[in-house]
Amino acid sequence: MSALFLSTSGLSIAQAKIHEFETTHLKSTAGTGVGSILTEESAFLNPAPLAFFSTSTFYFQKDSAKLTENNVAQPKPKSLGFVLADGNPSLSGSLSYVDQEEENIKRKRWGLSMSGPIADKSAMGVSVRQSKDENTTDKSVQKYYQTVIGVTHSIDEKFSMGIVAYDPFQSKAHETKGLIGFQYILLTYITASLDFGGDYTSDEISKTLIYKGALQVKVLDDFYLRFGGFKDKLRAEKGNGFGLSWIQPRLSFEFAMKNTSKDKDLSINQNETKLKETSLAVSIRF
Repeated sequence: MSALFLSTSGLSIAQAKIHEFETTHLKSTAGTGVGSILTEESAFLNPAPLAFFSTSTFYFQKDSAKLTENNVAQPKPKSLGFVLADGNPSLSGSLSYVDQEEENIKRKRWGLSMSGPIADKSAMGVSVRQSKDENTTDKSVQKYYQTVIGVTHSIDEKFSMGIVAYDPFQSKAHETKGLIGFQYILLTYITASLDFGGDYTSDEISKTLIYKGALQVKVLDDFYLRFGGFKDKLRAEKGNGFGLSWIQPRLSFEFAMKNTSKDKDLSINQNETKLKETSLAVSIRF
């Protein structure tokens, strides 16, 4: 039993390097959006906001990236994903699939999200993820399920907030965390977002804190510019993102770039790494 535990723990730590899949919108805001009312993002971030929509959506995304470690180029990470979402006044749902490859990990993940109203202007959602992580170095495979639970409340037309807990049942080591987020429309064309949280199971939560912030600016009638930044003590990372979206009633295109860096730390045998991601997405509403 001890040998099995050590083997599983070691594999979990090795696989913690791979980043969580983010939509193109989220990459442009550096991952900020727990308190925002978003459609496709509810499959990967906070599942609750999907209950605020009444349309169906098909979403497809493809990413490419450049990864360097101590200024030496590594195999290029890549990923793709899709979401099929259906909004409904009583119960909304989405099906998602993600295929990622980063460093020595290949991940395939299916996700099912459900969301419904729990009070006036409030909704609760739950996502269940089935993942398969393959370590290409030692050919080991880990299969597991995870749960994400979220709540969103629209305070008024300008202000909304959300709370989300990732892997609350601790089915995979080092991935439990909670976040609270806020979104506020400053002007008719400027929206500000802020997320804050950390690993609430840690004995020293101050060492796992996560900060994220973003601005969205509406340009003309159909274009949106987004900028964001973050610092993640849990992964010892920081970075920024920016992007552009063209949104029509039935069709949307999005583009984003995100930069993530990790400083060298000899005390924990950590190398300097830099990840530069480029993301393109299209969504069709029907």
